[in-house]
Amino acid sequence: MRAARCILFVASFLLLAPSAVAQPDFSKLIQALDKEGCTVHEESGVKVCKRDYSVDGKNVEAISFEPQGRGPFPALLLIPGHATTARDWIPDGMTYARNGYAGLAVSQPGYGKSEGPGDYVGAKTIKVLIEGYRRLQHEPFVDAKRMGIVGYSRGGMAASLLAVQLDDLKAVVLGAGIYDFKRAYDETGLDGIRQNMKAETGMTAEAIRQRSSILRMENLKCPVLILHGEKDINVPVSQAA
Repeated sequence: MRAARCILFVASFLLLAPSAVAQPDFSKLIQALDKEGCTVHEESGVKVCKRDYSVDGKNVEAISFEPQGRGPFPALLLIPGHATTARDWIPDGMTYARNGYAGLAVSQPGYGKSEGPGDYVGAKTIKVLIEGYRRLQHEPFVDAKRMGIVGYSRGGMAASLLAVQLDDLKAVVLGAGIYDFKRAYDETGLDGIRQNMKAETGMTAEAIRQRSSILRMENLKCPVLILHGEKDINVPVSQAA
């Protein structure tokens, strides 16, 4: 029965995928968020708040989404990818919250207002994200026993690494992520990505091991949904195989 609930939890993400939903203009919501710290979206009743926190003395940018109604609600850690931030995921967070999922979008170190430098989803990034996951889990409106993660690109890679470290996850959705770091380095179609991987990690054997969730699949305890376009030139679709 528990496994069936997990599978349904994963399947719901596909049904609610933001790409399939026409997104309204959230500019007024963002203005109110900047001015007041928290605001309630009039149409949906979703409460959106700045939830920045600190890890090792460095600021981490985070935005929370609380659905309208009586909780506690299942909750999602939302992890943006390269060149995107928690603010870019406001439409996604609103989509999930309108459908009954609380959320916390977290900018990775080096992006948005999260202080860096970035480490291409290394130990510092994972520490920041685990802290965000635990903070979300302890919110009074969250059902701590129904936690999931959604990530895209570097966020998908991060979500996969969290999935093999956290033992209380119910589901994970991975979009266009890297799971075999060395293979992605060898196969990516863009030299710029290869240069970033080298510059941020050194591509040492230990750096590759830390960033390759495929090497720790024995620790995976929850259902996973992988989404990846076959024409992706940034991250080869072979990563999803």
